[in-house]
Amino acid sequence: MEIADLAARLACVRRTWTPRQRLHVGNVAWADAHGDGTPIPDITLAWGDPLTGFADIWKPSDTDDQPATASLHLTPQTTSTRLAAAVDDLLQLTPRITVDVPRQHTDLVNALTARGLRESGGPWFAQLWRGLTDLSDLAAHPVPDGYSIRPVRPDELTARVEIHRRCWAPARIRTMLSLPVTGAEPGSSYSADKHRAVTNTPVYRGELDLVAVAADGSFAAFGLGWLDVTSGSVLFEPVGTDPAHERRGLARALCAAILRTARDLGATQAVVGPRGDPGYPVPRRLYEGLGMREIAQFVPFTTG
Repeated sequence: MEIADLAARLACVRRTWTPRQRLHVGNVAWADAHGDGTPIPDITLAWGDPLTGFADIWKPSDTDDQPATASLHLTPQTTSTRLAAAVDDLLQLTPRITVDVPRQHTDLVNALTARGLRESGGPWFAQLWRGLTDLSDLAAHPVPDGYSIRPVRPDELTARVEIHRRCWAPARIRTMLSLPVTGAEPGSSYSADKHRAVTNTPVYRGELDLVAVAADGSFAAFGLGWLDVTSGSVLFEPVGTDPAHERRGLARALCAAILRTARDLGATQAVVGPRGDPGYPVPRRLYEGLGMREIAQFVPFTTG
C-alpha cells in the first residue's frame, strides 16, 4: 500500500469510526506494517472521494480449491444501493469469496444473502468495549511480584522483536488452537523491519508500546495500544506473554497499564477484537476480565 493510500484509509476509518465498527485506525496501521504476517493483497478496491470504503482480496493458489478471502470496510453512512454495488464489485473480481461482515449490519448482510452468500459457521470475531471514566476496578490486576511494566526503549529493538516472536511462534499458536504440532513449523515472521514499519506508522505511540520486564532484565510479555485521538478510543493489538512466564497475570497487568496510559492521553473508551467462538477462548477471557463486554459480532459469509 502506498503512503497516500494508507493516509486515505486512516482518514476514512477515523472520520466515521463507531465502537461497533470492525476496523479501528490501529487495525489499519498494524495491517499496513504487515505485523500480523498477512501477505500483501492480490487486489485492492477503493470507493468514494474522499474515501468511503475499501477492500483487500487474497486469491487462493492455483492448487487450492478454496474461495478467495476478502476484508471489506464501508462507512456506516453507506447507502443500501452503494453497499449492493460494492458487493457486486467484489463478486465480479472473485465469484467465489469469503468475507467477514458485522452481523448487526443488516443492509450489508441482506446484500450478501441476496447474491447467494451464506454465513459459513467458521471462526468469528467479537468486538469488546469498555469506557475509561472509572478505572478503579483495574486495581484487581496488579503487576506480579518480580516484574515491572514500562514502555519499550528505542535501543531495545532486538529484545522487543524477540518477545513478539516467542509469544506468537506458529507452533505455539497451533498449541493454543488445540491443533497438532509437527515440529516442522517455521519461526515467527515478525522482524526488526516489521517493527520499524509499525513504529513508523503515523498513529504509533511509544507510550503505549509496553513490556513486562522480569527480575533478570529480560522481556516476559508485551502489549501494544493504538490511540485514535479523534474518537478518544484505544485498541489492543497485539498482546502476548512468553510461555515461560504465563499464568501469572502479566497480560492483564499490561493491558491495565495500557488503559491507564491511554486514559491519561485522552482516551475515553477501549476496544479489542478477539475470537468470539469457543475454538480460541483465552484472549476473550483476558479482556472480559478487564471489564470489556461484547457489543458486536463479525462473522464469515461465503459463496462456498
